Amino acid sequence: MRTPRAPRAAAATIEAHRDVFARAGLGGAWPRVIALVVQPGVEFDHHKVIDYRPEAAKALSDFIGRDRQFVFEAHSTDYQSPAGLGALVRDHFAILKVGPGATFAYREALWGLAAIEQEVFGRGAVPDLRRVVVEAMRADPKHWRGHYAEGDRLDLDLQYSLSDRIRYYWPCPEVRLACEALFARLDRRPIPLTLLSQYLPRQHEAVREGRITATTADLLREGVALAIRPYLAACGRTRGAAT
Repeated sequence: MRTPRAPRAAAATIEAHRDVFARAGLGGAWPRVIALVVQPGVEFDHHKVIDYRPEAAKALSDFIGRDRQFVFEAHSTDYQSPAGLGALVRDHFAILKVGPGATFAYREALWGLAAIEQEVFGRGAVPDLRRVVVEAMRADPKHWRGHYAEGDRLDLDLQYSLSDRIRYYWPCPEVRLACEALFARLDRRPIPLTLLSQYLPRQHEAVREGRITATTADLLREGVALAIRPYLAACGRTRGAAT
């Protein structure tokens, strides 16, 4: 378990910044400061998530709950459950930082489309986007070296790690062209619902309910929205959001 920040450390940080604002002649701006970034005891590594435990963060939550100016911004809330996100907001961690969790969802949807493409056109008949991306990452390792260890698990980490270093490779020319070719091929013919059910089951449900179409753009958008909606719900922002 990751240890939540101590209340006394949070208080010291607030006071230190208040003093810095005052010495810089920015005291008038201080009332507009609304949040302090803290560690509430949540974290993730390459293949594991540490979930929020309200009892472990109670002292920190109670501390900020007595402050009329501040809430907390929770660090690294990626991959928390909807219930965990709701509990964080309830406990005054009202700003929820998310990054790799959203881009991981995008990669997950793309991998589903890549698998569907291989089934529709025949394995080996068209380039496999997944191999194109892995080859681009291996050819230019600057965005993942130091995060992943070389070895038997490297391909697994490159593609599936929760830290999602793959996100830096979507703008690569060869990757971008491979994505565009995949979209064009799949959008030329209807995607069988059976394959959507197999590889993108939550998007399949949305297609069946008429909420989205079975185009690559809608399927990708829905994949990312599935990761974002729990955040909106936790913050009470659900009407018309992330559609």
